[in-house]
Amino acid sequence: MARDDDYFRKRLLNVLCATWTAQACSVFALLGLADRIAAGTTGGAELAAVAGVDPVALRRLLAALADAGVLRQTGPDDFTLSGMGEYLRTDAPGSVRDTAVLYGQEVFASFAGLLDTVRTGRPAFTDRFGESFYQYLGGHPELAATFNGAMSTAPEPPPPPARLFDDARTVVDLGGGDGGLLADLLRARPELRGVLVELPEAAARGRVRLAGAGVLDRVDVVVGSFFDRVPAGGDRYVLRRVLHNWDDGNVARVLSRVRAAIPAGARLLVLEELLPAQPQRAGAGAGTWGAPRNRIVDLLMLVLMEGRDRTAAEYGRLLADAGFAVAGVTDGAIEAVPV
Repeated sequence: MARDDDYFRKRLLNVLCATWTAQACSVFALLGLADRIAAGTTGGAELAAVAGVDPVALRRLLAALADAGVLRQTGPDDFTLSGMGEYLRTDAPGSVRDTAVLYGQEVFASFAGLLDTVRTGRPAFTDRFGESFYQYLGGHPELAATFNGAMSTAPEPPPPPARLFDDARTVVDLGGGDGGLLADLLRARPELRGVLVELPEAAARGRVRLAGAGVLDRVDVVVGSFFDRVPAGGDRYVLRRVLHNWDDGNVARVLSRVRAAIPAGARLLVLEELLPAQPQRAGAGAGTWGAPRNRIVDLLMLVLMEGRDRTAAEYGRLLADAGFAVAGVTDGAIEAVPV
């Protein structure tokens, strides 16, 4: 069947307009309107009154979101949440409310500087806000809370293959967030002990999650940065969704710290969504953990921080430079041994 002559033009226009819809979702989330609608306030004028915003402007925002499928317009000035809109509630399982807020503010401002980033190679975020992304989070606790909320509700990657932990006794999870990986591992394997290395806020959340899983008594929670110190004595060291946040120089620093601490016979597991080694069909693997990484996400890394996504071969070269040899690559898990 022949396509409409305007098919590709229309598709491109939809791509170009996507930022408008994303920004509308962000404003809707920031104002807390999904929670208001879920609680029974569905009229545009009422929502404007409780949010303290202009009623005409808000009605136009709500109508646009209804056209986008985020809301349902059930009357001239009446709106309910669609299936998508439900995920902008703060209390919804899998809520993306914090993600919407984050993407609409500092992230949106950073993408406005994409041209400068392409010209200079420097993250637009740093140029716009005067310091690196993680430094900025440290001085802006409200944004840090939003960022942590977005990360905590992101889809959990599937667990690494169980065989990677055969004969393990102590698993050291570096930058392990709220301890989810250790919680799952230690529940399944009562013979294991764990070490969670995290910064203070994440370490506190880790203690809560590990206690809830009933395994906190088998985990040492080490508050600190893996840039400064890596605990010795483990036989599995894990870096899950960590290295892509950093440039090659900082990745080398982290791997060198691990290499100095890791005993002979132990193994390092690098768990990342890997870029494909070869060009992929547009959209291939998007949204599927373990499938080739969508390079649009790498663009986010480019403008936001000094990190980047990498192929397995690129990680392999960094590991080799730090004194490791790659023993295998399976489902996004790179297994390395000290040499």
